[in-house]
Amino acid sequence: MNVKFTAFVLIFFSCMFRTFPDEVVSLGNGKKIIVFDDYTWKYFDEPVTERNYSDIEDDVIPPFLRQGIEADRDTIIKAVGMYDQGWRYTMPRPKSAKAAWGNHDGRTTWYYGWWYNEKTGLYSSTTPVIKENGLFIGDNQNRSGSWRNGGSPENPDPFMWLLSKDGGP
Repeated sequence: MNVKFTAFVLIFFSCMFRTFPDEVVSLGNGKKIIVFDDYTWKYFDEPVTERNYSDIEDDVIPPFLRQGIEADRDTIIKAVGMYDQGWRYTMPRPKSAKAAWGNHDGRTTWYYGWWYNEKTGLYSSTTPVIKENGLFIGDNQNRSGSWRNGGSPENPDPFMWLLSKDGGP
């Protein structure tokens, strides 16, 4: 039986009896798929691997995460888990010439920040949350390229900072 047909059958039967938003289904070959509340689905291409977190300490940020802030051990562990599963963040950026971090003038314009998963190709407008199965799941909303009026956004939280490449205050 091929994998795609097996995935279809599993999705069909799981949707027929019950479906919760962003449910993760494990296939017989060890791969996982994410089933959305609108009955669409996507492969989670790589198996979730367990990382050894015993070496992680407070304020010692691994080199693959963005440096420049202080973070406790629990925050760093969560950020590493999100990183391993493919989540990256693009910081909000000014669209108008007068827009700048900390300028709360409501006449300025900003591009939204957004989450993107490099492994699944999914977007999220909110910070992905960890589910019981260990996968971080976002809200499946794509804000890339969208903008808003209303002054500077709030400062990024530690996960936004650690999982972005640049930008921010």
